[in-house]
Amino acid sequence: MAGICPCASALVNLCKAGLSFPAAFDKGLAMEAASLGMHYDPLNTQDSPPTSNKVLVTVIRNDIEVSKRVLNVTGTADLIEQTLSQQRDSVFHRLLKYNPEFNDYIDDDDEPLKHLDRYQIILMEAKQNEAEPLNAGEDRQSGLLEKESLRQTDSVHSFDAPGLVALIKNKAPSVLAEYEKTGTLSLTSRKLLVRTGVSSLVERRGFYPSSADKLMLAKSMIAVFPSLMIKIQEENKGFEHLYDPVSHCGFIEMKLRNLRRSLHDDQRRYRKRRRSSEGSAGAVTLQVIAEGEDESTQDWITATKRMRPSPENLASIKMGMEKTFNNRRLWITTQSPTIEEIFHQYPRFVDLPYLFDAEFAKIFPGKENQFLRKWEGHIVPKLLKVARLENENDPDVLSAGEESDESRCLRALKSLTSFLPPTATGRNKGWSKCSVKSALSYILEVKQTGTSIPSLYQEQTAGAAEVQQPKLVCLGDPCSAAQYIIVAKHDKVAIPLQDEGLTCALDKLFKMLWVCNVAYPVQLNSVYSFIEHVYDLPISGPKRSKVLELIAKLRALG
Repeated sequence: MAGICPCASALVNLCKAGLSFPAAFDKGLAMEAASLGMHYDPLNTQDSPPTSNKVLVTVIRNDIEVSKRVLNVTGTADLIEQTLSQQRDSVFHRLLKYNPEFNDYIDDDDEPLKHLDRYQIILMEAKQNEAEPLNAGEDRQSGLLEKESLRQTDSVHSFDAPGLVALIKNKAPSVLAEYEKTGTLSLTSRKLLVRTGVSSLVERRGFYPSSADKLMLAKSMIAVFPSLMIKIQEENKGFEHLYDPVSHCGFIEMKLRNLRRSLHDDQRRYRKRRRSSEGSAGAVTLQVIAEGEDESTQDWITATKRMRPSPENLASIKMGMEKTFNNRRLWITTQSPTIEEIFHQYPRFVDLPYLFDAEFAKIFPGKENQFLRKWEGHIVPKLLKVARLENENDPDVLSAGEESDESRCLRALKSLTSFLPPTATGRNKGWSKCSVKSALSYILEVKQTGTSIPSLYQEQTAGAAEVQQPKLVCLGDPCSAAQYIIVAKHDKVAIPLQDEGLTCALDKLFKMLWVCNVAYPVQLNSVYSFIEHVYDLPISGPKRSKVLELIAKLRALG
């Protein structure tokens, strides 16, 4: 570059190095001034000190609000520096600025600081090797350098397991005490845990936290309380009953929605929700197994219909039901006949209820005996134990000395309908208001011994619910020897069962609903979802948080 002055040559080199021309020009003048022992100020700001603004600052350390005060600061760096100088043994984590449009605190994103702005500064306790106090300049530098790196990582480190433990120790120590004592959480403690966690979440992220925030809180709860984890046939991760990021359901989401009910209209974020075209009544859709009808199928249907259910005909009836299985499943699953129509075509189901066992076994191979194996030996004792833990002072849930298996089974069924109460979620056709006390009548109704079967179609016991789906009717005392009948009042069908007790009656009722492709009573969707779990079947409807929570409690009992 012959003939070019040194200053111009330096300017060209700076531009080649990637600086813009204005920046290179300023840099070149600064270098030239430095060589002459002078100082070059491109903005000429030496005589204009930075403007001080008054802001409201809330300081949160380890999920706990420690101060709220007004500061005079020149910018966000000065704000962080002043805060750290007052909060020793702390490191900067996050800076949030109040946004009036959303009525919430959001990430600062380097917006200019203005007069009367509101900020939240999130601090974390310094580790031991970080606890040595730094001077204000070092604090500010480390905080500003750390700020951008933290934004690239998970934004909810304050909801990790240690942070949650610190929060619970401060806000709800009884939850930790109960878990250390029993290894599980009662319904009251679980509600307190969710309420405490969500309250902190709202304070930090507002009423509409991100899915990542809610997911981290759910995972932290599982980390601190492992017995809350519930995995069903490896279909989930174990935390979905607290928060499911796919369906946006769970206890955390439910609590947030309840809190948002009290918001003013200008504080809400409205979102259109697409309604599912599928009914929420838990309608069962079985896989079509049938392959088609051969020439002899109709003959077998006619033969089994006309055979008397006598001992000498049992083998032929079983053969006929087996030969017509494919045709029957195709008809039931595609044509949706009523119960009355099904039993008119196949009346032997009414005469020989054990045929439901064989039919269910062909639909779900290997699952037909799961309920009978698990219910009385494993599920009933655990349900009663959970009932005692939840209601220690309620005499109705305490065992009265020697107790029959029938009495224990009835108490367990009552407890189950109490743990999984009717809900108004997803109201649709067939839903009617139902209390927890009346929920049992949707599956079991008790009548006096000697009640005639025809009267079961018309009469309705006081306090019992009007139910369209089949249910059990007990003639006599359900705590002792009693006669059970499956009654489909709407279809004028009654199926007397053998004297085998409440457990076998529940087993037959559940299998009949599947064999006839009948929807569960809407009010007992959660109860029947739990029974599906006992049978080791895939849950047919949406996974319900209370069902998953109850399963987790029973597993925690060993």
